[in-house]
Amino acid sequence: MKNEKLTESKIWRWAFFALAALGLVIIVVLAQDAGMSGDEHFHYEQAENVYNYYKTFGKDSTAAVVTEKYNLPFYGQSVDNFAYFITKTFNIENVYGARHIINSIFGWLAMLFVGLIAYRVAGWRAAVISFILIFLSPRFLGHSFNNLKDLPLATGMVMGVYFMVCFFQEFPKIRIKTATFLALAIAFAISVRIGGLLLFAYFGLFGAILYFIRNRKVLFSKQSKQELIKMLGWGIGIAFVAFILAVLTWPFALKAPIDNMKETLGSMSQFATAIRQVFEGQMQWSDLLPGYYTPKFIFSSIPIAVILGLTSFFIMGWKEKKNYFIYSLIIFSFIFPIFWIVYQNSNVYGGWRHAMFAYPTMVVAAGLGFNLAIEWVTQKVIKKNGN
Repeated sequence: MKNEKLTESKIWRWAFFALAALGLVIIVVLAQDAGMSGDEHFHYEQAENVYNYYKTFGKDSTAAVVTEKYNLPFYGQSVDNFAYFITKTFNIENVYGARHIINSIFGWLAMLFVGLIAYRVAGWRAAVISFILIFLSPRFLGHSFNNLKDLPLATGMVMGVYFMVCFFQEFPKIRIKTATFLALAIAFAISVRIGGLLLFAYFGLFGAILYFIRNRKVLFSKQSKQELIKMLGWGIGIAFVAFILAVLTWPFALKAPIDNMKETLGSMSQFATAIRQVFEGQMQWSDLLPGYYTPKFIFSSIPIAVILGLTSFFIMGWKEKKNYFIYSLIIFSFIFPIFWIVYQNSNVYGGWRHAMFAYPTMVVAAGLGFNLAIEWVTQKVIKKNGN
């Protein structure tokens, strides 16, 4: 029985990596036929300004100056900047085609880490299911072609959650590699958009919860104090490195890291510009949309399979007591952002692209839900045949 289980695990592992490799080829090929997004040329111009900022060692400060008519310095847009650097360095004429291919690779990375989170929790079969679910999510796949802002943020966020899962599973014996990659993931997310700061909140909140769970019966013991020092030490170190790296890649933040990040956070939390868009069969102003706009739009445009998987996850997941903590992190990372958008009645537009960073972990939960359902059916069949 043990050998059969091991063989099955190897099969699912190879299936996952084969699917991931095939997915990379498909997504890169599809991206080559993608058109420009509505504001892509503005961000391309800002990427050129960022390039000139670093090239002139800050003398050309256009990239870092916000005006009434020019708010793009608020965007870290590191993937835009990376794409510009690549096209400039290698003299690529089809700059938008190259941008879309680069963005598709980041979309694939998000999909890859969706599978890897599922693997860390439930094994390679769950990873395969989760990867298939997100790859076949039309909205997410489509934004992987030409949305160099919201899509890379989703990549940074899911990478951050993955390395948090690794960190919490390893604690208190944290590997340097895990801490390094967690800091890099957080830095990358912030360098794309200020929303990446949420990873600090996730890390702090669940770090505190894990510490309490492990030490609730011996809060004032020597062991408890040692673990508190370790958690705080690792947390502060990771946060510091992530913050510094994010600032170094973002001209506006580099000018005044604390003040300008605060200004950016205020600006990005509630967009000042309202646009007209179709919702519930009518043209409506984005700043006057009902609070349920984002969740309704999400659940009316994602695959039914994801909804079914989520349903299974919430019905069956409560039995998995050993995974309560990681489940809570996954659930919080997709429910909280959507809840906050509704609570703030935020001015959002473009469908639910501003909440796209919450979708990958939602798919992880759906994949885990299907995996739990398969396990339940398998156990029933084995029990029936055994009788």
